[in-house]
Amino acid sequence: SVLSTAICWNCQKPAKQMICADCGSLQDVDNTINYFKLMDFPEQFALQPQHLTQRFRQLQARVHPDKYSNKSSREQTNSADWSSLINKAYKTLSAPVERGQYMLQLEGEQMPQDNSALNTKFLMAMMERNEEVEEADTSAALEQLSANISNELEAFARKLTTQFEANDLAAVKATLVEMKYLHSIQSSIKKKQQNLMSA
Repeated sequence: SVLSTAICWNCQKPAKQMICADCGSLQDVDNTINYFKLMDFPEQFALQPQHLTQRFRQLQARVHPDKYSNKSSREQTNSADWSSLINKAYKTLSAPVERGQYMLQLEGEQMPQDNSALNTKFLMAMMERNEEVEEADTSAALEQLSANISNELEAFARKLTTQFEANDLAAVKATLVEMKYLHSIQSSIKKKQQNLMSA
């Protein structure tokens, strides 16, 4: 069941799903809902992206505003609300860093706000990476740097799977911080590639 203890606003019977089994009305959105539960996925870090996309499309089709254009205004509002919640859940669960941070939140944990969790060696390495990006002056060189980072991010995501399974949340946080750094370097690369193209 997606909704825990909801009563259908239309027929007053218990409604466990987005759509009432008794009268077929689209229920009010529950913003506190667990994204894994909403997407009907086990609450674990490892997931099949194509299954997630498939599930996302099924859910979106079910609540799509076009379907409710001639229904009550309450259902029209609900349809837009569910649609945006499903989008948010999909975005969160499909990106490894977002998914990891969300799982930490579910555990009542927060990401560190400062960089004291990072060791100096890592920070030095990241500074070197930034310099490499600054020095790269061809799109082929930038492409190569970007490919390297993508590979590293994949390796980090595998590492997160293991760390979550071991419930080592301190290690999870450290890995996520490193991934966020790599992502920001990757966006500098993208920016630089765009500038080269438009130059």
